[in-house]
Amino acid sequence: MNLRHVAPFLLVAAMALTGCDTIDSRIHQKSAVFASLPAADQDRLRKGTVAIGDSPDMVFIAIGAPSRRIEKQSAQGNRTVWIYRRYYETYDGDAFAGYRRQVFIDRHTGRRFVSLEPCYAEVYHDEAQETLRIVFDNGQVSAIEELKR
Repeated sequence: MNLRHVAPFLLVAAMALTGCDTIDSRIHQKSAVFASLPAADQDRLRKGTVAIGDSPDMVFIAIGAPSRRIEKQSAQGNRTVWIYRRYYETYDGDAFAGYRRQVFIDRHTGRRFVSLEPCYAEVYHDEAQETLRIVFDNGQVSAIEELKR
């Protein structure tokens, strides 16, 4: 078998194993829902735009699975909130990590000298910031709350 014929297969296999979440993979997952939508809605979802009245499947196609879900049941009906977060690291500066030992040899006497030099390491911590909330009342988007900077 020629490497030229194997390379595309390996690429597809690697993508399947990593579980990449793209608009095309989400459309494929919800192909029946996507095919039943009017062309204008299909185009809007491909652009990642959510609108009032969309179903959970439509929101999933447009922007993917939420980071968190909240379910509420009341006399008025069922309410579900999808929360989307952005994950990133922030730099906290340098912190003392210990000492680095260096040995020097005097060329004239052959004596060895040990020098201890302080070492520092960069410190980061993980952050999560809520960026979007999609509220579903009885299975349809009723509110879109977006964090603006």
